[in-house]
Amino acid sequence: MNTNNKARKLVAHRGDNTNYPENSYAALEAALKAGALNIEFDIQVNADGALLVFHDTDFKRVANLDVSIFDLSNDQIRALSAHLPDRFGDKFLPTQVSCLDEILGLLQRYPQVHAFIEVKRESLARWGLVEVLDKILEALRGFESQVTIISFSSSAIKYIQQHSKFRSGFVFYQYNECTRNLATILQPDYLICAYTIFPGKDKLWQGNWQWMVYSINDLELMKQLYLRDEISLIETDNISLMLQSLREKNI
Repeated sequence: MNTNNKARKLVAHRGDNTNYPENSYAALEAALKAGALNIEFDIQVNADGALLVFHDTDFKRVANLDVSIFDLSNDQIRALSAHLPDRFGDKFLPTQVSCLDEILGLLQRYPQVHAFIEVKRESLARWGLVEVLDKILEALRGFESQVTIISFSSSAIKYIQQHSKFRSGFVFYQYNECTRNLATILQPDYLICAYTIFPGKDKLWQGNWQWMVYSINDLELMKQLYLRDEISLIETDNISLMLQSLREKNI
């Protein structure tokens, strides 16, 4: 298997978030420039109804500010900097929160790249599932071949399947019979979970889906997971290191 084919198993979790603030334009662009063929990022919705590339519901972790994204207008968010000062100091000050359209513009420059976009349950609960998903589906029109929409919300997965041609990915916390039954009902294109809940050496649930596991940042663990043929995608916070290792044939 050549390096490029191996790289297709890697997903840049919130971009290159080891070296840049997560979900930022810089982090996602850096992952693409490094050679990532898959990226993942999150969507939240603010008070103006804008689709923002952002993970949390507030700015505590990314800016040391106790303000909710749901209470902020576009102008107010543009005045903030999500540069993760506790991790990076002022190195990336200022880092504006990107809107979905900005990242889609970046994605257009890399037509070979696939994006996994997570719709956050908090925004669905705050603004309404139908309202949020309709807005996202409209914004993503034309990207059906380049985007998979993922969520922890089974209701969101159902809606995406019923109202669009986008591929879907169901993210879950517990590897148990209840989740397996729900996956069998949903029949998503991807099942996505943390590697820490995998069932040892037992075979993973079989179905018409592919498996994606997160977040793997250790090279030895990466090597082990590559040997599991049933795992199609491996998500990492340190895409630059993993791609470098592929080039050096360490994996």
